[in-house]
Amino acid sequence: MFAITVALLALTVRVVGAQALLDGWQVLNVWTVLAALACGFIMTGAQALRWTLLLAHRGTAITWSRALADCYSSSLLNMVLPGGLGGDAARVAVYRHTGPKKWLSPLAAVGAERLSTTTLLFATAALCLIDVSGRLALMAAAVSVATLVISVWGTRGMDWRRTLTIWASSALGIAALFMLFVIAMAALGGPVVPVLAVVGLAAMSIPIGVGGWGVRELSVSLIAAGISVSMETAVMASTGYGLLAAISTLPGIVTVWTAGTRQKQVPARPDSAANGQPQPD
Repeated sequence: MFAITVALLALTVRVVGAQALLDGWQVLNVWTVLAALACGFIMTGAQALRWTLLLAHRGTAITWSRALADCYSSSLLNMVLPGGLGGDAARVAVYRHTGPKKWLSPLAAVGAERLSTTTLLFATAALCLIDVSGRLALMAAAVSVATLVISVWGTRGMDWRRTLTIWASSALGIAALFMLFVIAMAALGGPVVPVLAVVGLAAMSIPIGVGGWGVRELSVSLIAAGISVSMETAVMASTGYGLLAAISTLPGIVTVWTAGTRQKQVPARPDSAANGQPQPD
């Protein structure tokens, strides 16, 4: 996965040049860092709401604050571990002894939670790409349909009000990330192009590489001409957003450290006792 990220970034440099990547670092200042943390809280808070509802649907009750800690830890691990799924796998592992179907219960909850956002992202990307590339629009639509099927399976049997809350919180989380991308574009002094933000967000949700780096920059550079933006500007904006997105997950350092500390304080339990609720982290 590291090799994929390096290869994609190298390809981007070959196509655009390294300066665009370096210029993206100019996005960093006190206000953009605060904006990143604020947008990250909105996104993670919405994710925590989905996580709470979906786990409850699978037979495991947790508080929103517990879910918030889970989601911050998951976001950080997804950002720094190869593949972008390490944090999600950790959530499944933590809750593997809860719910009626053990591993399958948290796995279904994680899948529905994550893919509800992916569905909306790629659906939005498909609409935005219609006038840019019909082929890319169809590809995005196909991904959206596929993830929709899995998301619907994960929420089957859920009360319609809770289901609506799942999708509304996904939309809120996407809106927070979209706003952060817009902030990055504005802070870098370039044009604010909504399509660029949508495509960049959709691309980095693909679980390859590390933290969305490489695939995001290459994707926005490929559509730049179709939206009347230079490749350099597109890559610079994508790099700036990537830095702010990484900053938005930094509270996860605290939640991961706290979880590890508490886990060391919890005495080992026999296997027969492992089917209860997970220890708080």
